[in-house]
Formats: sequence, structure tokens, C-alpha cells
Amino acid sequence: MSLRITGPAGTATDFQYVHTKPMHMYVLRDDLSGYQHLHPEVVDGAWTAPVTITDGGAYRVYAEFTPHGRPAAADPTVLGVPFVIAGDTSMVPVPAPRAEIRSGPYTVRRLDGVADLASGTQTALRFQILRDGRPAALEPYLGAYAHLSNFEVRTQGLKHLHPLPADATGGAPADGVLAFHAAFAERGDKRLFLQFRAGGAVRQVAFTIFTT
Repeated sequence: MSLRITGPAGTATDFQYVHTKPMHMYVLRDDLSGYQHLHPEVVDGAWTAPVTITDGGAYRVYAEFTPHGRPAAADPTVLGVPFVIAGDTSMVPVPAPRAEIRSGPYTVRRLDGVADLASGTQTALRFQILRDGRPAALEPYLGAYAHLSNFEVRTQGLKHLHPLPADATGGAPADGVLAFHAAFAERGDKRLFLQFRAGGAVRQVAFTIFTT
């Protein structure tokens, strides 16, 4: 997949490195399944990454980047483009909220269970990652100990979050707890994709939450 980004000076092929990459690309089907987190490179003036899609349907690709001159702590620019893959489609209903999700030997637990959250206010989301009932030893992945992509089910709007530092040294959380601060602007269902690295491999789980 190739995307050409243009700005005031024409084609834009140079952005700040944020979490070790100049651009983060996400692919998602319109039923909120098939999530992919990719890192394109510039080829002939276009941001290009290999994408594997095994099912037909309506999809959207997101490009997230931070132009030079913008403070690193500021929100990035996020652009989205819809596209369609011809072929049979097996639609996947958005799963109901669950308090725990497994990925291989790891269990990810949402510490407030399946509680609804309030929109329009700062919200604390806390997840604990366990292996065999004990806190997992988390490893850095793209400059953070986890990446959380939050998609609004109704609008498919994207917000990409990273966990707060566990301590002053910036080390991995000894208790396996990842805390995120988020402000949800709208009520309704959200689909959250959490990626982390442990045991030398990147793992992914997905949660559904509802904001009132």
C-alpha cells in the first residue's frame, strides 16, 4: 500500500521520529476487525508498506505523523483514507466488553473489569499483563512498553495512546500494570487494540469498552 502525503511545500516525505518511526500506519476493516500496525518507508515519494489482507470488504488506512516544528508532545496529524477489497466478506460483530483477554501464555486484565467510562473527562485505563499468574516481564516496543490504539466504533476515529511511566527511571513496570490517560469525546462503543512485547515477541489483544 502506498500513500502520498502533500502539504504546503508539496510532497511530504520527512517527519519527526516519534516512537522510533517517522510514520505509523494502521489498517482496519469497517467492522473493527483485521487491525494492523505498520511502519511505511518512502519509495518514489510515497509512504509504502506491505499489507496482507485475507478477506474482502470495506477498509480504512490511517497515516499518523508529526511534522517538523511541532512540539514532540503535541498531538500528531492523523489522516484516513477508505478503500475496498473485492471478494467475499465475513463480517465480525464487535465483541462485548470483557475483563480479560489471552494472547498465548499471557493474560491481559482490565483492572476495572467491564465498567462503563464517562465521556468528556480524563479517564484512567489500567491493564495488568500476567504470565502464569505473575506479572509479565515487559520489553520495550517502538520506544514504549505498550501501544494502545483506540477506535470509535461509530466514526472509526483513531486515538493512539502510550502508557504513563511506571517510575522515575522509566523502567518496565514490576507489577505488569500499564496505565493510560484518555479523554473520550463521545459516548458509545470503543474498540481498543493493545500491543506489547514480552518473551521476545510482540503480542496483541483487543478490548471493547463503552463510554456514557
